[in-house]
Amino acid sequence: MLAELRVRNFAVIEEAALELGPGLNVLSGETGAGKTLVMSALGLLFGMRASPDMIRPGARESVVEGLFELEGEKARALLAERGGDGAPEAEARELLIRRTIAADGGRSRVTINDALGTVQVLSRLGSSLVEVYGQHEAQSLLRLESHERLLDRFGQLDGQRQSYREMFDRARAAQARVEELAERAAQRSELLELARFRLAELERVSLHPGEDEELLAERQVLANAARLGTAASEAEQTLYGGDGAAGELIARAEARLAEAGAIDGRLQALLGSLSTARAQVESVGMELRTYLGRIEADPARLEQVDARLQEIGRLKRKYGGSVENAIQALEQARGEVGNLEGMDEQRAQAEADLVVALEASARAAQALSQGRRRAANELKRLMESELKALGMRSPRFEARLDPLAPSESVLACRDAALGPSGAERIEFYLAPNLGQPPMPLGRIASGGELSRVMLALKRLEARRRGLPTMVFDEVDAGIGGEVATVVGRKLKELGRYHQVLCVTHLAQIAAFADRHFTVEKEESGRSTRSRVRRLSEAERAEEIARMLGGAASEKFRRAARELIARAQGG
Repeated sequence: MLAELRVRNFAVIEEAALELGPGLNVLSGETGAGKTLVMSALGLLFGMRASPDMIRPGARESVVEGLFELEGEKARALLAERGGDGAPEAEARELLIRRTIAADGGRSRVTINDALGTVQVLSRLGSSLVEVYGQHEAQSLLRLESHERLLDRFGQLDGQRQSYREMFDRARAAQARVEELAERAAQRSELLELARFRLAELERVSLHPGEDEELLAERQVLANAARLGTAASEAEQTLYGGDGAAGELIARAEARLAEAGAIDGRLQALLGSLSTARAQVESVGMELRTYLGRIEADPARLEQVDARLQEIGRLKRKYGGSVENAIQALEQARGEVGNLEGMDEQRAQAEADLVVALEASARAAQALSQGRRRAANELKRLMESELKALGMRSPRFEARLDPLAPSESVLACRDAALGPSGAERIEFYLAPNLGQPPMPLGRIASGGELSRVMLALKRLEARRRGLPTMVFDEVDAGIGGEVATVVGRKLKELGRYHQVLCVTHLAQIAAFADRHFTVEKEESGRSTRSRVRRLSEAERAEEIARMLGGAASEKFRRAARELIARAQGG
């Protein structure tokens, strides 16, 4: 259960602490006092999005902490998820969740038992620890998709529904493949002709990677052959072939230095360097002579290179701007020709795959429908009992499963029409009074009846899922009088099996509290702050008197004490 909730610098709440207990915990206060802020702070502990607007003006950060006491299997499962050994030393263990929002950009930091965590982990923990019922949630019963979700959760069919959805998605993908191939088959001759043309064009040119760059370099040489030959010839004559060439001069210097080296050995090192220089000059000269033998003007080859570059340029413009893209287009054309030529085999295989996927989807849908029918029968029995306890004298409740019409389906298999979430449309029906036939819930239920139906559904769901804590945020919407007393009694009864935190405006509900907290707003100077405190028995009477009439007169105090006495007396 949630043992303690601490809030600091959160909007107008400077600091607040709620030490909650088992049973029914009630939170009341005047409109605008800050009850919603307490619920928002609690929501932060379970993954709600943080914003810098939540930080109290002038504060550097806002902090929300929740201390949970866990027992038995719940402790082992949650602590194992946080990286523990999954075997608590004691029967009860504590889980401390802290959410900090920084003023500089609203960055949020999560710690769970002093270890860093993520908002995603908070969301998973929250679904295991707390069920929150918001003040407008009853209105969701007006939407049919909520009926399907509630029935599946009640019947613990979420895993089965997910398995069906995976099979349905595979069948829909197989159907899309069959339809694609059928469409392509209608255009097969045209597509095949186009693919063959591309293939022939690209194969005829027979490109290889980097060819355009190689040809451009060759063209540069061919276009400048005369200049290159002149430059190479002059260099060869200067270095090696001409009279008085550098090689000949170095050879003379080498001979003289050899004579001198015989006299002074220190010149031998220089002689070696000079010999190396002569060898290098002669080597360059011979390479230039070889180059001159190869370089010549070749107008025919230049014309061939220009033609090839023009052809490559055309293909580059047509097939993606580069030789590599054109080569890739060639491979794609080969694959497309192969696919189109083998389309009959592909269609046969795709149709066979579709039959298998549809059969699997139909079997999964049938199993899901059977589970839903069992859940609907049990839900009918339990809901009618719950609604009687909530003040409906002779209620009739049904969860009807109507097969999808062909117009509502996405897939058709044998005699079944299949949709993304099954083979049926689910709708809750209610007859709140004796003698009335059940009618669609969204058409006949009043606001108070919707609230009671949702309260009953939440009670059954919490019992199924074993949730330790239930939070009801202003469940009194649309109800009052004796119905409010019945709802308060039901919340009190819930408190025997779950910890309940209820935000309410109704005295009839607050009177049943095991612990009563109030939110009060104070104005001091130019600032406003809200505070939360637990009420004593005498203070409870004052608060409930205020809730009854808005003014704590003796008349209302007496009525409040009587209301508390009746509620606590059972």
